[in-house]
Amino acid sequence: MLYFAYMVLFLYIKGTEMGDTKTVFEEDRITDGFDIFFWVFNDASSYVSTHWHTAIEIMYIMQGEVTITYKNRNIVLVPGDVFLTDSRVPHSTKSLNGNRAILLQLPYDWLKRYIRDIDAYTFSFDCHSGNSALQADMECLIEKILKMKSCFESKERGTNLLFNSVVFEMLDVLYTRFAVPIDAELIKNNIKKFHRLEPVLQYSNDHYNEQITLSQIAEISCLQPEYFCHFFKKNIGVTYVRYLNEIRLAHIYHDLSETDYTLQQLLEMHGFTNYKLFRTMFYEKFNTTPGKYRQQHKK
Repeated sequence: MLYFAYMVLFLYIKGTEMGDTKTVFEEDRITDGFDIFFWVFNDASSYVSTHWHTAIEIMYIMQGEVTITYKNRNIVLVPGDVFLTDSRVPHSTKSLNGNRAILLQLPYDWLKRYIRDIDAYTFSFDCHSGNSALQADMECLIEKILKMKSCFESKERGTNLLFNSVVFEMLDVLYTRFAVPIDAELIKNNIKKFHRLEPVLQYSNDHYNEQITLSQIAEISCLQPEYFCHFFKKNIGVTYVRYLNEIRLAHIYHDLSETDYTLQQLLEMHGFTNYKLFRTMFYEKFNTTPGKYRQQHKK
């Protein structure tokens, strides 16, 4: 299945209800037997660096706390909050002390089948706006999500059919209450820029632990290095060097608690050559040192 863009990093989720720790490449995902991805999980601690996916993603928090960096804002989600990440919008997430949540992904190709003009809309809302009308719409969305959870966890005959019926009820809520029209020219430009960035992100994911020069990566995008730097930051929200180091940081963050490799070994394995910059970024993201984090979370 082809998509306009792929997420370009690995999502590490620890302590899930699915058993052992999983390493999941974050393309648009599908739950077995359904057309969408639906997951109820316990996350002991996780960090996902800046990325995007073509699916619309919805997260509902039941316990704990999740911080999402979205459109240059840090949004702290707490129990009862629901958050929608639109297709192809860069974002990052972290949950240092864990959470219990419901995660949905609505794949682009599936959405396109039922909302033929989906590219003419953006889907989003401010979950902390305090607007009473918006709050009522969000409560309606949460009601559908919890009903889906009940069906998903039920062992009774026919609940998979009920689950799918509620999926379409939720889709109706999204389309009638949270879809905002966008300009046709903007649609065209968005598709064009994502086609240009797709090979850049894929290459970065495949070679993040190598030394990638700006000249190398700019050549992949068929842009001059100086313009590439401007183009990348404008569309992703961070510089390319920062983006690449965030991918490396996510891998090291995971491996600190999951392996016995020394910090120096992890830096070398994941291509982070500047130790001082690593320490600065680690403390900036997690408000602790690598050593203290390992002591607190080592299994």
